Amino acid sequence: MIRNILLLTAATLLSGCFLFSGKTDTSIVLKVAVNDIYCADTACEYVHEVATRTYAETQKILASEHDITLRIDYFTDSNQLEEAILTGKYNAVICKPWSALRLNKEAGTDFQRIADLLDPNNNFWLTGIVIVPKDSPIQSLDELSGKHILLGKPDAYETSYAAYNLLANHAIAPDKIDMKDSCGENIRELLDGNADAAVVSDYVLSAGFADYDDFRILAHTDMIPLTSVMLDMNKFNDADERRIKSAFLSINGTNAPGSLISQGFSDPWSWNPREL
Repeated sequence: MIRNILLLTAATLLSGCFLFSGKTDTSIVLKVAVNDIYCADTACEYVHEVATRTYAETQKILASEHDITLRIDYFTDSNQLEEAILTGKYNAVICKPWSALRLNKEAGTDFQRIADLLDPNNNFWLTGIVIVPKDSPIQSLDELSGKHILLGKPDAYETSYAAYNLLANHAIAPDKIDMKDSCGENIRELLDGNADAAVVSDYVLSAGFADYDDFRILAHTDMIPLTSVMLDMNKFNDADERRIKSAFLSINGTNAPGSLISQGFSDPWSWNPREL
């Protein structure tokens, strides 16, 4: 009799442990690779003056209110981010969507956007801008045929593919195109007189690195999403995807911590680049 009571008590205690650990089983852990233009831990030298975003408060909100843990690794340039994605170690990323989407086939991933992160002006998009020095005789985009133009590398969609598309749509045939590693290099080359025009990301001229007054903007490339939260859907079921998306989207407006330097996360804006 006593033995039966002891066994029943033990079973009850163990079932309590299992019920407790059941809550742990509902926890979701996101191993996140971050390369965010406005993040203090990842911003390039050209925007560091306005890049004050941090994620610690967002991590606390997701953990305490949604049982979602973000384990973040920060990467200061897109090449580092791409190498990280190719390792297969990450089930989530926060970055320019092109950086992850273009690697899906090579990495064997299925990154999909679940939320966009707004910038300090509460925009979700960016463009490339075609610029010339203020004192340039070039007044319009159509005058760039036969000229020397600086573009970005293929890892930056807004200054590479989007720029090529813009030139093609306007039947512009430059005499020479060079691609530089950064917007800063393009601007320096342009100011040194080594090219006639350059395409740079639109945020560069508003970040303190270069002065709007030194340039004339001839055109904008098509808008693309600036920063997105993406999940590798090979590693999540539909229910978890919905739960994670709902959690991020709840961090919006007055619910967004000041450390995000914006109104937080929004539904992802539709974007389907033809190059994918």
